[in-house]
Amino acid sequence: RLSRSQRDLGSDAERAAYATLHTASLASRHLRSGLTPAGASRASRHLRGLLRCETLLMTDTAAVLAWEGTLADNAMRRERILLAARGVLESGRTKVFRGPALRALGLQDGGELLICPLRVNSQAAGTLGVFAPSISAGLIRATNDVADWVAAQVELAELDTSRALLMEAEVKALRAQISPHFIYNSLNAIASYINTDPQRARELVVEFADFTRYS
Repeated sequence: RLSRSQRDLGSDAERAAYATLHTASLASRHLRSGLTPAGASRASRHLRGLLRCETLLMTDTAAVLAWEGTLADNAMRRERILLAARGVLESGRTKVFRGPALRALGLQDGGELLICPLRVNSQAAGTLGVFAPSISAGLIRATNDVADWVAAQVELAELDTSRALLMEAEVKALRAQISPHFIYNSLNAIASYINTDPQRARELVVEFADFTRYS
């Protein structure tokens, strides 16, 4: 039975693919509202496991949004890493920090730092950084791919927001078109009752007033 249950899970490659997709799915839930501190912080826990790095960092253009891992976090390091992230944002290119460049950031923990830009709608909206004992070519490729995936999730979040704003604008435009006709017809209907049924006309006026106040 144990042997059969292991076969049901598929090959090692299939299990690895499932684990990767499952982790990405968990992270995507927290990026649906865009690049926010809360969403980035929660998503970084899953993304760190995906990249298997010691620490994962995420920034926007103005602040460090997420700091997840074993690397000690403090205000001075955040300020220096944000400065390095801005350099990556300006150049639009992935950068690896080693040796003196890393020490200049206040990181003497014996490792290397990789920072990748997050390009949202062809514009640099933030960065994704990983701190690891050694930054290999494979880790650079993987981090760039994850950065592109994060950027795609943020684009989808912005698209959802744009759709909601468009729907709201359409409703407002429709309301602006309908309201004058509705008011005109309502007042004419009330006017027809003034002589024949004054009480009914009064009730309609009160109901119409309540409707306009609600609208």
